[in-house]
This record gives sequence, structure tokens and C-alpha cells, in this order.
Amino acid sequence: MDLLKDYENADTISIDTLALEEVLQEEREREILELKTLSKKVCYLHTSLLYYRNVKTKTGTTCYEAWKTLVKKVGGSLNTWKDLGYALGISQDDLDYISNSVKEDPADIVIKVFMQNDTATLDKILDALVKMKRYDILKAVQEPFCNLAQCFNKEDSGYHSTSKTSGTREIVSFTKNLKNDLPPALNKKFIAKDKDQKPKQPSLRPSTNTESAKIENDHPILFLTYTEDGLDTAINIQQYVSEWDEMDVEILTLNSRREEVYQNPETFIREYFEKADFIVPIITTGYLNRIKSHSPQVPSMNDNLDYKYVNYIYNLIINHYIYVTGCLNEKVRSVLPCNASVDVLTKISMYPDLMPWTYETNFDDNFKAFLKKD
Repeated sequence: MDLLKDYENADTISIDTLALEEVLQEEREREILELKTLSKKVCYLHTSLLYYRNVKTKTGTTCYEAWKTLVKKVGGSLNTWKDLGYALGISQDDLDYISNSVKEDPADIVIKVFMQNDTATLDKILDALVKMKRYDILKAVQEPFCNLAQCFNKEDSGYHSTSKTSGTREIVSFTKNLKNDLPPALNKKFIAKDKDQKPKQPSLRPSTNTESAKIENDHPILFLTYTEDGLDTAINIQQYVSEWDEMDVEILTLNSRREEVYQNPETFIREYFEKADFIVPIITTGYLNRIKSHSPQVPSMNDNLDYKYVNYIYNLIINHYIYVTGCLNEKVRSVLPCNASVDVLTKISMYPDLMPWTYETNFDDNFKAFLKKD
């Protein structure tokens, strides 16, 4: 009887084990499906967003939680950071250097090394963890990554790419204002710039030799800069200028030259800042709020390049006004929209570098005079 009982127990255990394996397999398949969905949600979010910090905003808190969860889970088991580095394509030399010479958290350093790639999106980290079969880490980061995707999906009208490569959505990143504190031996961005370009002084100060740039222009250039609430005025200005018969004037916006800007945004902006006859800020509440020095810099959730680089262009305006012309405004001619509020009129007087300004309704007469005088 004892033998019979043992035999019956063995069958029961075998059946129960098989059933458990099937349940686990179904659960794993469901998790993989959820991860594929998550991967699509974050395929346009650059890894640099993990390092955005602003405790006063939900976005800042969410970015921190996503970073903390990933780093703690990857760093929580022996050599997992190395496995992740391999899966992300980091070289053996770099991994050895991190292991032997870097005192900081290796999990964090691996992410920062990977982050230097312009296409280092969060879905690639998820793909790497799938290759490593680290479903425990994937499960842990699922919720914080979902929350992160929601922060940058508020203006999304339901569009999601059917594949990671077929969508046209621009990668959202936070590299512009992010300090690169990697050791020089791991700092690939610095090396790449030295190879591809002539050395430049690390300054926003424009070159003082602006006359030669103007001579090269076949026609006058007006370089518009604006935020979301200035878009209608920007469109109107392009329409006004297109109807001018007496002179051929080019209206430059970053969004209209996307392919050229993407190659090197800062270089493109600096070049055309010097070439343009006038920089034309469209003064709105959104523009003034964006250029406040004490305003926290939130990563842009809109793929319009003009919105994204407002602050960079304004820094060039300040430096040109102070260092090149000695506080004589020879470069900027601002425009106030037709519906400009009293508040905007009050605040604009605090910005001498944005003077003189003209109303949109007087754009034709005033700018024709500006360009003829120039």
C-alpha cells in the first residue's frame, strides 16, 4: 500500500508540475506581449530623459523613478551591468575600463555610455533585457517606463507607430541641457566632434566677423524664432513676405529645414544666426516664459524644432547684444502678434535685447524699411 501511495503521489506531482509549467508559460507569453506594447510606447524616448530632474513637476519625478528602478535592479545582482553593456553594444575595452578604473556605480555608467548614441532610445534597453532573459528586471521597470511614456504622450492624438522604424515621430531627448560627467576615456561625443570638425571655442558668443557672412547672401534672410503660441503669427509673416514684389526675402524657420538641422542643430543655428539680416522673435506669453533664466527647462514634447531651440537662439541673442555690438541692437527685430496681451507689452520693456519691436499689423511697412536701411 505504501508503494501504491508513493506511485499515486508521483503521478499527482507530475500532473501538477506540467500544469504549473503551462501556467508559467502562458504568463511569460502575456508578459512578452505587454513588453512589446511598452517597447512601442518608449521607442521615441531617448535614454537621456532618465536624467531629467525637477522635483516640482510630475515629469521630473517620473523620470527619476524610472532611472532609480532601472539602476537599482541592474546593479542589484553581480555583473548584470556587464551583461547589459554587452547587450547594448558597449565595447569590451569600455567595460573593462569601467570595471577597473571607474569608482561610480557601474550600472549608471553603462547607461550613460549607451546614452551618448543619438538613437539610444529606451526600447533598446528593453530589447537588451529580453536577450538577457532578465524578466525580473523587465517586470520591475514596466510600470515606471509606462508612466514615463504617458508624460510625453499627453499631446498624442492616439497615433502609435506600427513598428519601431515605420513611425515618423521625432526622438524626444534631454541631451541639450544635460551635463556629460563621464570620464574622458568614455566620452564618445567629445572624440567624435574632434574628429569631424575643426576645434571651436566652447562658447555661445557669436563670431564678430558678421559682415562677411552677410555679403555671401544672395537675398535678405529673416530668421524667425517662436513658441507654440506664436505659430499663427509665423505663418502670417511667411504669407506677408511671399507677397512682396519689390524684394526677394527668405523666411527661415528651423522646422522648414529639418533635414539640415538634424545633422547638427547647434552648428546650423549658429551659422544662420550670423548669416541672417535679422533674427525675428515672435513675442508671446509662451516665448517670454520660455526665456526666463529661472524657468526649469522641461524636455520638449513637440517635434517642432522652432519650439525646441528657442532658448538656444535667445542665448545667442544675448551674447551678440552684449559682446559683439556693445549693447547696440543691430541684429534683432521683434514682432508682437495682433492679439498680444497687455501683460506681454509690460514685460517686453524688461528685455532691451529684444528691442525694437513692431506689431504684426505693421510688419510690411516696418520690415521693408529695416531691410532697405540695412
